[in-house]
Amino acid sequence: MNPRLREFLRVPPLRKWVILVLRMLLLGYLALVFVGAVLINPLLFHPPGHQAELRGQVKLHTADGNDITGLYLPNPQAAYVLLFSYGNGEDMVADRDFLQDFLSHGWAVMAYDYPGYGTSSGKPSEAGCDAAIDAAYAYLTGEKHIPPEHIVLYGRSLGSGPAVDLASRKPVGGLILQSAYTSIFRVVTHYRILPWEVFNNIAKISSIHAPLLSIHGTDDHVVPFWHGQALFDAHPGPKQYLWVPGADHNNLVEMAGGTLWTALEAFRRSLPLSKGVISMGQ
Repeated sequence: MNPRLREFLRVPPLRKWVILVLRMLLLGYLALVFVGAVLINPLLFHPPGHQAELRGQVKLHTADGNDITGLYLPNPQAAYVLLFSYGNGEDMVADRDFLQDFLSHGWAVMAYDYPGYGTSSGKPSEAGCDAAIDAAYAYLTGEKHIPPEHIVLYGRSLGSGPAVDLASRKPVGGLILQSAYTSIFRVVTHYRILPWEVFNNIAKISSIHAPLLSIHGTDDHVVPFWHGQALFDAHPGPKQYLWVPGADHNNLVEMAGGTLWTALEAFRRSLPLSKGVISMGQ
């Protein structure tokens, strides 16, 4: 054996290399923890910058001190109010046509802007989004006197986080998830590698017994399809799914076409109060 190779393989130099590699791995992990703890909000949330107001919008005060912009769109023929939580890079102005589509398909609608989005005050965070949907839910059940069993949550992409969180804590009539993730970090890492999670949907959905409709594109390159499947499998209550072949994250509604509205109608008809109408809060 070459003397230099024999010298390299001696225990002390090898131990130094092992220690060096372990130190590098530890420093890399600590850097990841720093990004997760300090930079997650600026990296995660992307408000579109719209500042326009919509006719009929209201201000809702949250438990953490923000003033959230909400919009209630009544439908006298509806049996359910859809409490809508949108995706990242959106706000109520960007989604106003989509909200109107729900009205035309037999739903009443309640939408709201996250902190720092639209004309809502504050800065976006997981806790802030959860407080915002709590304020919207309180507005429906309190000021509009709508029973919880007449409220169906709709969480799209980022909005699946606050929707799942609320459904795990409050009574609701149903839960619809579109392009939902198991958790924010798992979108990037697949597995949990940090001591905590952000919007840990997969941990919360096992405690939700309200009926579920899961909608996901099979070619989603932002939140891969397996996230939707995992959430669907982990939900213990009644459930339905719509997997849209070939759909990516941002073209799912267009790719699904009428199939989306058919699935939403079938889900609504499967709910126990589907034959009635909301008698209060119109």
